[in-house]
Amino acid sequence: MAYTDSSALAGLVKTAYDRYVEFALRAQPLIRSVADKRPAQQAMPGSSVVFSIYNDLSPATATLTETTDPDAIALSDVTTVAVTLNEYGNASLVTRKLQLFSLSDVDPAVADIIAFNMADSLDKVALEVLRVGTNVIYSASSTARTSTATVTATDTITAANIRKAVAKLRANKAVPREGSLYWAGIHPEVSHDLRAETGAGGWNDMHKYAETGTGQFWPGTIGTYEGAYFVETPRLYRGVDGADASALATTAVTVAGASGGLTLGVASTSVIATSAEAGDKISGTGIASGAKIASLVTSGSTTTITVDTVHTAAVTATTVVTVTPVTAVYRTILAGKQALAEAVAQEPNVVIGPVTDRLMRFRPIGWYGVLGFSLYRQAALYRIESGSSISA
Repeated sequence: MAYTDSSALAGLVKTAYDRYVEFALRAQPLIRSVADKRPAQQAMPGSSVVFSIYNDLSPATATLTETTDPDAIALSDVTTVAVTLNEYGNASLVTRKLQLFSLSDVDPAVADIIAFNMADSLDKVALEVLRVGTNVIYSASSTARTSTATVTATDTITAANIRKAVAKLRANKAVPREGSLYWAGIHPEVSHDLRAETGAGGWNDMHKYAETGTGQFWPGTIGTYEGAYFVETPRLYRGVDGADASALATTAVTVAGASGGLTLGVASTSVIATSAEAGDKISGTGIASGAKIASLVTSGSTTTITVDTVHTAAVTATTVVTVTPVTAVYRTILAGKQALAEAVAQEPNVVIGPVTDRLMRFRPIGWYGVLGFSLYRQAALYRIESGSSISA
């Protein structure tokens, strides 16, 4: 018996597609919300905005003489903080042909992607300013650390680090942001170490026996602890800029070309291909001293490594390289009120551009804003630099 099955009429059996296209995973923008200081009486438009802070007089502790008029004391000059305004923006140009041919309706998707890019970009701009305050605590597992470059993966955050930062903020007279609590932004891989700390005074111990129960938690946070309420987010700064780790096994490479830096090819199964990451140090004959890996891209059996330092003529197809991983350093930030200032000339917003081509095929959409950020009160900001036991 002959069956008319799917193989007999294979031309009628097709792959089906879901026309709904999901968006990429996104972290909620929240860093810009830390910028709670804004101009109150801005005099005029300008390329920068200057904030001023009165300086208080020294305490008058000497007793007065009944018949003597006290000397007049001149006020000291004000302290100023300047915020430089800059243009920020991004744009996409959607063609009419794409709109007609696309499996899914691209216009709403492009608008959503542009809007998220605006919030995402401005959050990063704000974080780049917020993360460079002068008050810093280096977490240390044993020997005290003195700089970012000395932090190792075992230097995980502790309750003592949080206590010290909060104590310093209170000693600096920094105003808390929620009741008596300071804001604390923490990366999930650092939060893991803080919550895993055991013993008296550890995170779990403190929360286990808290009488207020759910009152210990604020919306959008993972809990309150040691005088701060914690917001867990992957947006908190992570940089590959700590201490050197053990070097990976040396690997012979092939020269894959050069474009803005040296590119090298290694087997995708090599130790370097599977264990190295952007930011790690790379050395070898012909590679300039101090070079770092800019990117690694694996395709098939080859991983292409791009080096951020231009190569020299000594690099050959038999060059042997060594990669030294650099510890990922995380910045946990604690802030009170007015730690970060923001000035805005034009609030960022989505812009639908005009269709100006002759056949009306090119449809622009983007976002644009003019604003700036600056640290306002250093006394209201502390940063804890640490490694993580589960660093990616």
